[in-house]
Parts: sequence; structure tokens; C-alpha cells
Amino acid sequence: MYRKRSKTERFWEILPGLQIWVVFLGAVFLSYYQPVIAAVFIICFDLYWLLKAGNVASHLLASYHKFKVFVTINWLDYAERLANLPAYAEFLKERVIGSSGVAKTFYQAETRRINFLLEQTKVLPPFRHFYHLVVIPFMDESFEVLDSTFSALAGSNYPKDKMIVLLAGEERAGASAQAVAAEIKNKYGPAFHRFFLTWHPDGLPGEIKGKSANAGFAVKQAVPELEKLNISIDQVLVSNFDSDTIVHPQYFARVMYEFLLAEKPYQSSFQPIALYNNNIWDSPAIIRVVSVSNSFFQFTESSRPDRLRTFSSHTMTLKALIDVGYWKKDIVNEDGYIYWQCYLRYNGDYHVVPLFIPVSLDTCLAETTWQTLKNQYKQKRRWAYNVEYYPHLIMPLLKSKARFWDKMYKLYQYMEGNFNWAAASILISCLGWMPLFFGGAAFQQSVLAFNLPFATKILMTTATAFLIFSVYINLILLPPRPKKYSVWRSVMMYLQWVFVPLVSVIFGSLPAVEAQTRLMFGQYLEFWVTPKARKGENTGLAMKEMQTIVNHK
Repeated sequence: MYRKRSKTERFWEILPGLQIWVVFLGAVFLSYYQPVIAAVFIICFDLYWLLKAGNVASHLLASYHKFKVFVTINWLDYAERLANLPAYAEFLKERVIGSSGVAKTFYQAETRRINFLLEQTKVLPPFRHFYHLVVIPFMDESFEVLDSTFSALAGSNYPKDKMIVLLAGEERAGASAQAVAAEIKNKYGPAFHRFFLTWHPDGLPGEIKGKSANAGFAVKQAVPELEKLNISIDQVLVSNFDSDTIVHPQYFARVMYEFLLAEKPYQSSFQPIALYNNNIWDSPAIIRVVSVSNSFFQFTESSRPDRLRTFSSHTMTLKALIDVGYWKKDIVNEDGYIYWQCYLRYNGDYHVVPLFIPVSLDTCLAETTWQTLKNQYKQKRRWAYNVEYYPHLIMPLLKSKARFWDKMYKLYQYMEGNFNWAAASILISCLGWMPLFFGGAAFQQSVLAFNLPFATKILMTTATAFLIFSVYINLILLPPRPKKYSVWRSVMMYLQWVFVPLVSVIFGSLPAVEAQTRLMFGQYLEFWVTPKARKGENTGLAMKEMQTIVNHK
């Protein structure tokens, strides 16, 4: 869909791409005309990334330790206990005595949380008062992919009479998609309270071909059906899932627990940690590094709720979704922008709650390695295209009634994140040698030029050392190796990390540079559906963290 842009919109579309190209060309210019300034900048930039790497590693470990505790808790049991807060407070005190480390810290925090509610004489509604509406938009995915998704939903540890499933198909996908949808509904329809199937018409006004338009159309179709069932909008939480999402058995109970305890539950979204374990063993090494890096980003952001944004599969309330007019229909990356819609609608009083439990998704995988790499690049380019938010977001955010420093901090996070995504890896890889190459004979004979390679090498080697934590956590979170693979496949899980420098440029910076440059020149991207492929068993639920439940009765 082409939409004519105003001059103001074009300014904001040009800005992110212009920034990175000014920096790239400026780096070459300084290296030639002012090599000393360039060399000092290089050292400062590398030092910044060393500190950033240390900070990221600390947050990654903190999140992982919390994750290890949360996946062992029977959240359905805890959600049920909220109906009797005094008894739950006593239960938590017992758990504090019997726990240590991160678990003890969690139970102490929950004790304070419950005691605060008791002081307010607050009574929470029973969790069974609410329903989960699970929306699964799909295009042309195979029965195998959707079957594993619905099998996990049906196997979740949550009352199925409180789960309503909405399978949202695209009309343009044709008869084959309709046949797959009918087979899925036939098999899994009886497992849930209701199973709705919708078909999104092609070419509706104001829409691009994408997930947001399909999901919004589907939920709008479902709302009248909910009213017929005497289910009010306030009773419904909406989970917008990718078609390959394998939910943790406790996912819905965990969401409900946080929803009931949230200070403003209808102004909250709930974000799991996305792992890519469904077909991780079948993917090429480079793709595994890309996918694991995506997961680690989610771990890191989960430990910093002020930075956490909605991404991929997540949950929010139907009330908030209707309040903001559903997902924006002309946006490619609706999963991230829905947070900003809510932030603006509620004047900054909107929060993303980290769940610290996983959902499992597919890595990019195609019939050939080359096609797999191409698909991965396209997927990362689509994600990096979130710079499309600029013309929709910047001015409304600046004019919003949100707290000044809060909105400015979030704006800085958004802009800095997109800049670093495109520029950082390229600058780190290339900037170090530019003054030596362009600086001329006088600079090359200087003490600074002699020490520059050593300084950058020490700083970057130290930063790379933090990868040890990533390797460790990656190996722990892997599902068991399928029998068809030898131990050599496990060895490759260690060796694959040598591809990090290559991956950070080719599947990190370059897709972002292309996305921002395309937007700068008005070459707009549309939603690209990542093909889903399987070459063996789905290992999403095989990871022990997707199975371990400790009953505390």
C-alpha cells in the first residue's frame, strides 16, 4: 500500500538513515584530515562498548538466575492462592524460610507485595473470572507447524474452559490454507472453550499486507462473539502469537498471576522470553548464533523493565487494545509499535511486565543453507525496519503528557538502539584501521598510531571475553540433542561462537543499514512472512525448563 507522505513525515523518515551515513562518511573524513581526533574517538568508542558489554553480561546473568527459579514454580497454584491473600501471605513466609539466593529474594519481594495489598484491604477477583483470547495469525504455514503450536496450547497447565482460540487466516492464501485451518480446527476445536476461525480479506483500505491488519481484523470479528457469550471486554486478555509459538505449560497462569497483582493491570503488557528451540539443532551454525543472540537480548531487557518493550509473542488486555484502536494497520512491525500506541494513549502510564518464562519459536530454516541465510537476512531487515515508527512516534511522543524525563529517556533509548543496531558493529570492525590507512605518513609514525592497534585489541578482546557467559547459558538452555545427530553437533554448539564478529555485521548492522537507507530514500518495505520449515522433530518442549514444575502444596 502506497501512502503519500507529508514533508514532516519525510523528514523523520530521512533522519535515521542520514545519521548513520553522516557518521560513516565522517569517520572516513576524520581519519584522513584529523587522524588524531579519529584515533581518540576510536578508543573512547571501544571503551564505551567494553563497559556496555559488561553491563549486558551482568543483566543477562541476573535474568537467567531469575528465569531458573520462575520456570520451576507452579504459577496456576499461585494464581489460585491469590483468592485468599492472608493465607497466601503465610505461605510466602514459609517459602522465604525454606529458600535461598534468588528464590528467597523473590519470595521476600512477593511477601511485601501481598502485605501491601492486605494493608489496603484489597480483595482480588478469582483468576477464573477472566479469559485468554489466543490470536494466531497465519499465512501459508504447514499443518505440521500449526499442529505443534496448538498441541502446546492444548497441553498447557491452564483451564481450557477459560481459553478461546482465534486462528486468523489470510484470504489470499487460498484453498490450501483453508484446508490446513479446517484440519486444525477439527483436531483442536473441542479442546478449548471456543475456537474461532477468521479470513482476512485482501486489499482493505488503509492496510499493508501484514500481520497487524490480519490480527486486528480477527479480533474485531471475535468481539461480537464474546458479547454473545456474556464475556465482557474487561474479562479478556489477548495473546498475539506468531504461528510457530510453543508456549510454556505455565505461560497463561504466569500472565494471570502478574495481571491480578499489577497496580494497573489494564495498562500493562506481559512479555515472555523468546527462545528459538523448535528447530535449533537443524539450523546452520550461523543461524543458531543469530537466534541465540536474539534470545539473549530478551533476557537482558527483561532485567531492565524501564527498557523492556513488547516483542513477537506477548499478551495485553483487550480493553487496552480497543482503547488504542487495535494494531496499526500500515505498520510492518506491529509487535513493538503496540507498546508505543499504549504509552501515548495512557500518557506514559503503561508498562511491560517481564514474565521470565519462555516461549519457543522457530529459527530461520529453508531447504538449502543459502536460502536459509537469505531468509535470516530478510527477517533481520524487517525487524530493523522499526525505524518506520519515526514519523508516527516522535512528535506525538514529544507532545504527550507523559512525564518529561521518562518520555525523553524512552525516546533516547529508541533512537540510540536503532543507531547502534546499524552502526556499532561496522564501526568496531572498520574504524580501528581507518586512521592508520588514511592518516598519512606523519600520523603513522606517531606514538598514538603505534599504540592504537594494541589499545583497540585489548579493549575488544576484553569485551569479547564476556561471550563466555553467553556460551554457558546457551548450552544450558539447549533442548536434548536429537538422536539423528552425533556428538559432533554438540561440539559445534561451542565452536559456532567464532562466527560472532561475522554475524554482528552481516546479520546485525547491514540489514539495519539497508532498512534505514531504504526508508531514507522512500523505498518502503512491506511485511515479509518468514517461511517456516522443519527437518525433524520439534524440540521446543524438550528443554527441561519447559517441563519442570515444582508443586508447593
